[in-house]
Amino acid sequence: NVQMKEPDDEYLFIREVGLDSQGGAIYPRHSGVNKQLIPENDARPPLACYFGRVLGNSSLGRNWRGSNRLERYSLKKRIYLGPTSMDSELSLIMTNLAQIQKGSFAFDPFVGTGSILLTAALRGAYAFGTDIDLRVLRGRSQDENIVSNFKQYGLPPPELVRSDNAIYHRHFRDNLPMFDAIVTDPPYGIRAGAKKSGSRRDEINPVLDEHRYDHVAQTRPYSVSDVMADLLNVAAMTLKMGGRL
Repeated sequence: NVQMKEPDDEYLFIREVGLDSQGGAIYPRHSGVNKQLIPENDARPPLACYFGRVLGNSSLGRNWRGSNRLERYSLKKRIYLGPTSMDSELSLIMTNLAQIQKGSFAFDPFVGTGSILLTAALRGAYAFGTDIDLRVLRGRSQDENIVSNFKQYGLPPPELVRSDNAIYHRHFRDNLPMFDAIVTDPPYGIRAGAKKSGSRRDEINPVLDEHRYDHVAQTRPYSVSDVMADLLNVAAMTLKMGGRL
């Protein structure tokens, strides 16, 4: 039964066509002057077709844009940002795909400035994040850090740990599935190169005890293929049955 007025769900059918250098259709279905259908162009098969259900719509009660809700969480309004902070709308989509809900235990192993974890917390999740860069975790000051962003929106602070996902098993138990979702934006080496623990030098000097508190551990390049392999390995070990990556 199709209900055209006040539907419970709304669906879209999208045709993908070839585009020219200006972003217009190479073979437009309608003429530019009187909008008449061009039969030979209309008969051309599309490159692809997509069919999906609308998830965000004010008429369906799923509107994050309404009442400036999305604008409220915009990166422009955050206290603490970095060059790789995840866009607020995209992180909302990611946490939605991960099916994060109230009481979920969400983990971000490449937490950075915590943008994805913040969105997970907005959905009611317990937020846990790790990163190899201690300076990013500490922030710029007592008033400008990851926790500051959570306080800004009245959210409980996340649990943050400096660790290397490449050697997860040396930091945490790896035989106890405990996460409902792992939601992350791994480093691809475009805006920020991936790093893992280790030195590029053959001879390594030991860290003196009096310097350990403020010591920033040495790192070396971390190939994207290894980043993905280690992430999948951690997900296989730590996600609960039915958990999502």
